[in-house]
Amino acid sequence: MKSIPFFIDGVHGGFMKVEGIIRYENDGLYLEYQTKDALVEAYQSSIKTAHLPLEAISYAEFKTGWFRTRLFIYADSGKTLEAIPGKELTMRMFSFKKKHRVHAANLVSKLNLELSEFKLKKLDEAES
Repeated sequence: MKSIPFFIDGVHGGFMKVEGIIRYENDGLYLEYQTKDALVEAYQSSIKTAHLPLEAISYAEFKTGWFRTRLFIYADSGKTLEAIPGKELTMRMFSFKKKHRVHAANLVSKLNLELSEFKLKKLDEAES
Protein backbone atom coordinates (compact mmCIF):
# COMPACT_ATOMS: atom_id res chain seq x y z
CA MET A 1 0.00 0.00 0.00
CA LYS A 2 1.08 3.57 -0.60
CA SER A 3 3.07 5.43 2.08
CA ILE A 4 1.25 8.51 3.34
CA PRO A 5 3.00 11.52 4.92
CA PHE A 6 1.86 12.43 8.45
CA PHE A 7 2.84 14.75 11.25
CA ILE A 8 2.42 14.90 15.00
CA ASP A 9 2.33 18.34 16.65
CA GLY A 10 2.84 19.26 20.27
CA VAL A 11 5.61 16.81 21.12
CA HIS A 12 7.74 17.76 24.14
CA GLY A 13 5.50 20.64 25.14
CA GLY A 14 5.16 21.96 21.60
CA PHE A 15 8.88 22.48 21.08
CA MET A 16 9.21 19.47 18.80
CA LYS A 17 7.22 18.00 15.92
CA VAL A 18 7.30 14.65 14.22
CA GLU A 19 7.16 14.15 10.47
CA GLY A 20 7.06 10.80 8.75
CA ILE A 21 5.29 8.30 6.54
CA ILE A 22 2.83 5.55 7.43
CA ARG A 23 1.76 2.53 5.40
CA TYR A 24 -0.32 -0.57 5.93
CA GLU A 25 1.00 -4.02 5.14
CA ASN A 26 -0.50 -7.45 5.81
CA ASP A 27 0.62 -7.69 9.41
CA GLY A 28 0.14 -4.11 10.63
CA LEU A 29 1.24 -0.50 10.30
CA TYR A 30 4.77 0.55 9.46
CA LEU A 31 6.04 4.03 10.30
CA GLU A 32 9.20 5.91 9.44
CA TYR A 33 9.61 9.25 11.17
CA GLN A 34 11.97 11.84 12.54
CA THR A 35 11.65 14.41 15.28
CA LYS A 36 12.35 18.05 14.43
CA ASP A 37 12.68 21.28 16.31
CA ALA A 38 9.33 23.06 15.86
CA LEU A 39 10.66 26.59 16.27
CA VAL A 40 13.62 27.03 13.94
CA GLU A 41 14.04 23.45 12.69
CA ALA A 42 17.72 23.50 13.64
CA TYR A 43 17.57 19.99 15.12
CA GLN A 44 16.57 16.79 13.36
CA SER A 45 16.80 13.31 14.80
CA SER A 46 17.83 10.30 12.78
CA ILE A 47 15.05 8.47 10.98
CA LYS A 48 13.36 5.90 13.19
CA THR A 49 11.06 3.05 12.30
CA ALA A 50 8.18 1.49 14.21
CA HIS A 51 5.91 -1.46 13.53
CA LEU A 52 2.45 -1.77 15.04
CA PRO A 53 1.21 -5.34 14.56
CA LEU A 54 -2.53 -5.94 14.13
CA GLU A 55 -2.80 -7.85 17.40
CA ALA A 56 -1.47 -4.82 19.32
CA ILE A 57 -4.01 -2.34 17.90
CA SER A 58 -7.39 -2.09 19.66
CA TYR A 59 -9.04 0.12 17.09
CA ALA A 60 -8.46 3.02 14.71
CA GLU A 61 -10.59 6.12 14.36
CA PHE A 62 -10.55 8.58 11.46
CA LYS A 63 -11.80 12.13 11.84
CA THR A 64 -11.99 14.86 9.25
CA GLY A 65 -12.70 18.47 10.00
CA TRP A 66 -12.60 21.73 8.12
CA PHE A 67 -8.87 22.15 8.55
CA ARG A 68 -7.52 18.85 9.87
CA THR A 69 -7.58 15.18 9.06
CA ARG A 70 -6.58 12.90 11.90
CA LEU A 71 -6.05 9.23 12.56
CA PHE A 72 -6.30 7.99 16.14
CA ILE A 73 -4.70 4.64 16.94
CA TYR A 74 -5.67 3.02 20.23
CA ALA A 75 -3.82 0.13 21.87
CA ASP A 76 -4.47 -2.01 24.94
CA SER A 77 -0.92 -1.52 26.22
CA GLY A 78 1.26 1.55 26.54
CA LYS A 79 4.26 -0.62 25.66
CA THR A 80 2.87 -1.00 22.14
CA LEU A 81 3.07 2.72 21.38
CA GLU A 82 6.14 3.71 23.39
CA ALA A 83 8.37 4.00 20.31
CA ILE A 84 6.09 6.62 18.73
CA PRO A 85 6.19 10.12 20.24
CA GLY A 86 2.92 11.31 21.75
CA LYS A 87 1.19 12.64 24.84
CA GLU A 88 -1.11 9.79 25.89
CA LEU A 89 -0.21 6.32 27.05
CA THR A 90 -2.48 4.19 24.86
CA MET A 91 -3.35 6.54 21.98
CA ARG A 92 -1.44 8.24 19.19
CA MET A 93 -2.81 10.91 16.91
CA PHE A 94 -1.49 11.29 13.37
CA SER A 95 -2.42 14.36 11.30
CA PHE A 96 -2.51 14.51 7.52
CA LYS A 97 -2.54 17.38 5.06
CA LYS A 98 -5.71 17.87 3.08
CA LYS A 99 -4.18 16.59 -0.16
CA HIS A 100 -3.53 13.20 1.53
CA ARG A 101 -7.02 12.90 3.03
CA VAL A 102 -8.34 10.35 0.52
CA HIS A 103 -5.28 8.10 0.84
CA ALA A 104 -5.45 8.31 4.64
CA ALA A 105 -9.15 7.37 4.56
CA ASN A 106 -8.33 4.35 2.38
CA LEU A 107 -5.57 3.31 4.79
CA VAL A 108 -7.94 3.49 7.77
CA SER A 109 -10.66 1.56 5.92
CA LYS A 110 -8.21 -1.19 5.06
CA LEU A 111 -6.83 -1.22 8.62
CA ASN A 112 -10.29 -1.44 10.20
CA LEU A 113 -11.31 -4.23 7.82
CA GLU A 114 -8.18 -6.22 8.65
CA LEU A 115 -8.66 -5.58 12.38
CA SER A 116 -12.22 -6.90 12.17
CA GLU A 117 -11.13 -10.00 10.29
CA PHE A 118 -8.28 -10.59 12.74
CA LYS A 119 -10.61 -10.33 15.75
CA LEU A 120 -13.16 -12.66 14.13
CA LYS A 121 -10.45 -15.19 13.45
CA LYS A 122 -9.34 -15.00 17.10
CA LEU A 123 -12.94 -15.59 18.23
CA ASP A 124 -13.25 -18.61 15.94
CA GLU A 125 -10.01 -20.03 17.30
CA ALA A 126 -11.18 -19.49 20.88
CA GLU A 127 -14.44 -21.36 20.21
CA SER A 128 -12.63 -24.32 18.63
